[in-house]
Amino acid sequence: MSSTGVQAQPGQAPLYQNFSPTFTPSVLSPDVDVVTIFPEYLGVPFDSFATSSVLPADDPWAIKATALANSAKATGKPLMVQIVLTRDIVVAKAVNQGGVSVVQPGWVSGCIDMTNPAYANLGTAYVNYATWIARTFAPKYMVVAIEANLYYVYCGGNTASWQSLVNIERRAYDAVKAVNSSILAFPSYKLEELYGQTLTGWDQTQWRALANFKKDRLGLATYPSSNRVNGVFINPYQLPSDYLARARNRNWFEPKIVITETGWNSASISLRYLGNCVYNYIYSSPEFQAAYMERLLYSASVSSFDHVSWWSYRDLIPSSVMTACHPDSAPPYPECNGDIWCATVNNWRITTNGWTPGFAELAFKTFGTMGMMQYDGSPNAATVALWRRFRSLPVVGQ
Repeated sequence: MSSTGVQAQPGQAPLYQNFSPTFTPSVLSPDVDVVTIFPEYLGVPFDSFATSSVLPADDPWAIKATALANSAKATGKPLMVQIVLTRDIVVAKAVNQGGVSVVQPGWVSGCIDMTNPAYANLGTAYVNYATWIARTFAPKYMVVAIEANLYYVYCGGNTASWQSLVNIERRAYDAVKAVNSSILAFPSYKLEELYGQTLTGWDQTQWRALANFKKDRLGLATYPSSNRVNGVFINPYQLPSDYLARARNRNWFEPKIVITETGWNSASISLRYLGNCVYNYIYSSPEFQAAYMERLLYSASVSSFDHVSWWSYRDLIPSSVMTACHPDSAPPYPECNGDIWCATVNNWRITTNGWTPGFAELAFKTFGTMGMMQYDGSPNAATVALWRRFRSLPVVGQ
C-alpha cells in the first residue's frame, strides 16, 4: 500500500511538486509500505537525453531529480516511480537556462505525431530518461508509461503513431530491466476510458490494441467519481462489484493488478462558469471518500491485487479552495484581494492548455481533496483510520 507526496504550492513553479520543506517523504512513510514518486513535475530534459542516459553532475535537472530520489530512498521504504511520455498531452520539457532547470509545458500542442521526423529522437531520449530514472531511484515498481491508453482513445486509435508509442514503451521496459531485472516494470491503463466512461462497459477493441505492451504487472489508474449515470455524477455505492477487477477477471492470464493511482475527493467541487457560480458541481464528502476506499481495499483483498497506491497522502489543495467560487480576475488579480489561491485558480482559468476557463478550473480541482490527510496535515479521520486498519492486516498468499 502506497501513496504520493504531490501537493500544489501556490506562487511557485511548477505548481505541483513532489514533497515540500514541510511535507517530506518521512512525513508519509509511516503510513505506507511503498513511497510513490511522480517525477514528471520536474519535466523531462529531452534534449539532454537525446544522446546519452548519463547527465553531467552539475546538470540542474539532474540535481533536482537526484535530490528527490535521495529523500525518498532515505525513508528506507521501497519506491514506485511513475514516468510518462504522453497521455493525450506530451509531458513538459525541462530546459537548462543558464544553470536553472526551467519546465516548459505545452511545448507540443495537442496529440503528438510520433511518426513526424521532427520528433525522431524523442523515443531514444525517453528510453534514456527511463534508464536514468531506474538507475537513480532504484525502484521496486516502475510505471514506464502512465495511462498509456489515453493516447489511443483521444489521439486517433490504432494508428502508425500509436504503434510507435507502443514500441517506445517496449524499449523503455527493456532498458529498465537491463538496469535491474528485479524491477517490476509495466505501463498503466486508465480504467474509465477502457470502460467507455460507463460503469459496466468494456472496450475489447481497445484492449487488443494494448496487447503488445511489455509488462510485469497489470497497472490500472482509476478515478471512478468521473462516471455519470443519467447525467449525474455517481457516488461510490453505485460501483459494480467487479469494477476494479474486471480487466483481470476477463483476462485471467494477465499478471497481478497494481492500482497505480486512485482516489475520491472528500469535498465537493464548486466553480465559476460563464461568470456564474456553480456550487457542488460534483458533490462529495468524507463519507464518500471512506466508502470508496473501503470498496478499493476490499477488492484488492478478495482479488489478490499486488499493490494499491492512493492519490494522494495529503490534499493537493485546501478544501476551502475546492468549495469556493473565486471572482474572475486577471493579473495582477486585484479582485482576489491578496488571496494567493484565488490568483492561482484564475491563472489556471486563463492559461491552461487552451481550455475554457470553467473546464480549466474543474481540471485544477478534480484531484484536489483526495488526501488521507488535509492540506495542512490534519487527518481525514475516517479515511486514514480505514487505511491504517487494512495496513495492519497480515499479508496472506503472497
